[in-house]
Amino acid sequence: MRTISVSARLCAVAVLLSFVSFANGQAKDAPATDKKPATIKILLPDNLYKPAEVRIEGVPTKQSGSERSFVTPALEPGKTYTYKIEATIEPNNYTKIIRTREITFKSGEELTLDLRKKDGKIVDDVRIRWVPTPDDVAEEMCKLAKVTKDDVVYDLGCGDAILIRTAVKKFDAKKAVGVDIDPKKVAEATMKVDEEKLKDKITIREGNALKADKKDIGDATVLMTYMGNELNSQLRPILWANLKPGTRIVSHRFNFGDWKPEKTVVFKGADGDEYTLHVWTVTGKETEGKYDKSDKDPE
Repeated sequence: MRTISVSARLCAVAVLLSFVSFANGQAKDAPATDKKPATIKILLPDNLYKPAEVRIEGVPTKQSGSERSFVTPALEPGKTYTYKIEATIEPNNYTKIIRTREITFKSGEELTLDLRKKDGKIVDDVRIRWVPTPDDVAEEMCKLAKVTKDDVVYDLGCGDAILIRTAVKKFDAKKAVGVDIDPKKVAEATMKVDEEKLKDKITIREGNALKADKKDIGDATVLMTYMGNELNSQLRPILWANLKPGTRIVSHRFNFGDWKPEKTVVFKGADGDEYTLHVWTVTGKETEGKYDKSDKDPE
């Protein structure tokens, strides 16, 4: 919860309108007092799929480019102002990273807010556009995980639940759970599970994989996922903390930073495309390490 002084809140509308209106960084002439504007420079990643969108206290701004400068109206000296700045970053056509920071400033200050890199203490909100998994890819993922009748299979970001439906129908998994943040996908997955008469074994939940804990995923013996490198890198410590040793993790295409898979397979699907799958086994001895280039925002 952030605290904003009463005077700052009274100035909020004027400040926000100024942020939006003076897109070229030009403020109105300050009154003949000791009031001064503040200048906030925001640095954003370049080479993005789409230009980043920036909101200040929920109000959209109109500037573009990787460096943007915003000037407030003249502010009362000696008082502190705090604002939430949110950038939506799309490094590719399937990933949205919502990066949020709070910045505190005073009259006359010039500040730089660097949003080019993630902050280890402030978790980005990452959203992945759903991409369907072909049936034969789902089967290969189950084979790589060595799913049997004794397994409890989870799919984080389940989409239409093809992975866990395959695990139950073709590999006789005793239980499966799908989790997705999109309520429409939860409804679709639930419908497909009902149509295939699998609801006695499969549960579909709405939820955020990045907020999972032991009560959410702790009984998994197999976990399957098809999400991006960025989201996987944030998911990795959650899996280490909450999955028991021996749990197998299979990922379609994407890695978990520098956590080296124990096996990678590449096969040609029925559609003629090549697919890459990775598998890891949780040992309970994993430790936090430095991430390599695969942990950066995906290209």
